Amino acid sequence: MKDITVLILAGGDCSRVWPLEEKHFLQFCGRPLISYPISQLIRHGLTNFVIVTNKNNNEMFERLTATFPGASFVLTQQGQKPGMAQAVISAKEHITGKKLLVIGPSDIYEDILLVDFKKMLAKNPEGLLAGTAVSGYFPGAYLSLDRGMVVKIVEKPDPDKTPSQIINFVFDYFRNSNSLLESFDKIKTDKDDLYERAIDYLLGKGMEFRFLPYKGYWGFLKYPWDVLSLSAYFLGKIEGKNIGKAEIAESAVISDRVYIGDGVKIMENVKITGPSYIGRGTIIGDNCVIRESHIGDNCVVGYTSEIARSHIGNRCWFHHNYIGDSVLADNVSLGAGAVTANFRLDEQPVSSVVNNKKIKTGKTKLGMIAGENVRIGVNAAIMPGVKIGCNSYVGSGVVLDKDLPAGKFCSLVSNSYQVAENKIFK
Repeated sequence: MKDITVLILAGGDCSRVWPLEEKHFLQFCGRPLISYPISQLIRHGLTNFVIVTNKNNNEMFERLTATFPGASFVLTQQGQKPGMAQAVISAKEHITGKKLLVIGPSDIYEDILLVDFKKMLAKNPEGLLAGTAVSGYFPGAYLSLDRGMVVKIVEKPDPDKTPSQIINFVFDYFRNSNSLLESFDKIKTDKDDLYERAIDYLLGKGMEFRFLPYKGYWGFLKYPWDVLSLSAYFLGKIEGKNIGKAEIAESAVISDRVYIGDGVKIMENVKITGPSYIGRGTIIGDNCVIRESHIGDNCVVGYTSEIARSHIGNRCWFHHNYIGDSVLADNVSLGAGAVTANFRLDEQPVSSVVNNKKIKTGKTKLGMIAGENVRIGVNAAIMPGVKIGCNSYVGSGVVLDKDLPAGKFCSLVSNSYQVAENKIFK
């Protein structure tokens, strides 16, 4: 395993997870998301890493990799051209001629995948492609199989033209990286599928790719609401009561499967239902209810607030609020009486606009998704699935029923809404 180079493709612009930024560094139970797969790979003997970054996250990766002294890391920035193939090409000088494992930085899977990977390596395959079965349509690459071998890969086929139910998540092994690098020059495409087409080209030329089946949990961060699924997974790993040096009122009721960090203060008549995570230095005020939620460090959950099935970042402030099935980045504040709606009146799944396309989230319950430094005024209401960009303000009494771009101020003026530049952050 030590002769394999792991290539982590983290150079994308994260536009699909807007209004969240740098998805690889979103915190889950006190750790950035990307630290989980890196730790897992190191634990299974993979210690040589090449990470493709971008100009925004390169410094963040430099700090992160310093926390793994037992491994070797090389960082290289992706150029202006987007896509997985371009990310691989940008690392060419560091991976040429090497055994290569390409992974996606925001995919989460169980250890059994690494165990089975080791077993298959014993047969010295030319290539391995991991995949898992899905019950519904997923906008990704699909595999066609024949007796344990991959015979074709198709990127984002039409929903009625999928060749199988097997999705290829990015855990791809090449005995010699040169085969992949050289194939890029053979393909012409005007779509963002050069990587998959290159593998399909190699399949057509007779290169043998064994199928690495996986039946465990597969978590991914493709859209912002996927944070809720990942959060539920990590919370589900909490066992028993894990209470640090915290101040907890005698009248507080805390169920099993809860993590409470050092410096936490939990006031009178609070009820916390697990699995839940309360980060360091957070204050939970009188009569609050926390249900199956992740709350970051140094937050203030003020009097009679309820947070249900939500993922809250660091340094967030609330007072007499309801927050359900929502994702809030760092430094978000809600004024008294502000609420998030998480369920449509017609009980239909919530849709969302991503990169100017309306897509189905697949969730019947979905609240607000807010970027960093958002402020929401008293008695405001945010409708299901609405996204709010970083540094934006929502004025008092506003009922926000569509996405608000970054750096805007939405206010209620003479019974009509007015959206203007938010000059507070200028």
